[in-house]
Amino acid sequence: MTDHDQFFKNLFQEFFGDLLRIVAPELAAKLRVEEPTFLESELFTSFPEGRHRYLDLVARVRSVAGEPEVVLVHVEVEARARRTMGWRLLDYAAQLWLAHHLPVLPVVVYLRGGRPDVTREEVHMEIVGDVFHLFSYLAFGLSRSDAREYLVLAEPLAWGLAGLMQPGGASVARHKLACLAPIAKARLSDRQRVLLVNCIETYVDLNDAAQREYEALLAEEGNREVATMEMTWADRIAHEARESALREGLEKGREAGRQEGREEGREEGREEGREKGREEGREEGQRELLLSLLERRFGPLPPEVAKRVRALGSPDELSRLAARVLDASTLEELGL
Repeated sequence: MTDHDQFFKNLFQEFFGDLLRIVAPELAAKLRVEEPTFLESELFTSFPEGRHRYLDLVARVRSVAGEPEVVLVHVEVEARARRTMGWRLLDYAAQLWLAHHLPVLPVVVYLRGGRPDVTREEVHMEIVGDVFHLFSYLAFGLSRSDAREYLVLAEPLAWGLAGLMQPGGASVARHKLACLAPIAKARLSDRQRVLLVNCIETYVDLNDAAQREYEALLAEEGNREVATMEMTWADRIAHEARESALREGLEKGREAGRQEGREEGREEGREEGREKGREEGREEGQRELLLSLLERRFGPLPPEVAKRVRALGSPDELSRLAARVLDASTLEELGL
């Protein structure tokens, strides 16, 4: 399951200036958006429920000209639009004001639902028929926005977020390619490129037919940069999976070593545990690599296929299957 909050916290921290230029361009021009100071996650009480909650992202930003004014930018990421979101943001803005005595710009990003594009929303209170304005905030509804309007922007963040938007009549495969193409050509750091590609790979779902169309598009002459970037991204993900599995295996090995060391001799137990951990880590890394290759070749795997792969215990069998993935036409050919 994707951790939406952490995923977008990392993305928006890296592209904070882009985010402000997209949601509040006039205000962004007056702020040093490339020099934010991010506050540590702060715990607030959600009224009236009384639940404690960490805010997704809070940044302190100074103004460009004159006597430096300091503004807090508070960004919340929500999987779906909620009718009560305005009141929640009002609660948090009030608590931020009490804690820092600085003006607060609240922004909520809806992954699904909400009005398209960036809108200024308001919270009102009615008293005996009279309506009083209490609070304003910016809402960015991604899923109903038109990706074509954001793919032409200069901000790389817009290209990544376009993956969550409407493709504007294009097929899903062409939509994915259109989102990745500017990322492949732009001058970005490795971290920035990986974050943007991860966003598109995570939120643009291709079924079997769309995956075949996408692979055909990648084979075309004009899309070589995207194809190369995709291969680099897949290699990095596979490498990270192997490293993660190896670390987990080594930790298990250390624990086994500690237990065996207490019973049969501390040093001998540690060495045997480390070797066992290395073996388990290598095997788990091979499984994750095979799963990654299978998903790139055949699209999202049926749960029963993923379960069979995870049940494989022979390193030789895992290696043989990985070598045959690119030549196989179906999962059945691989015996899966």
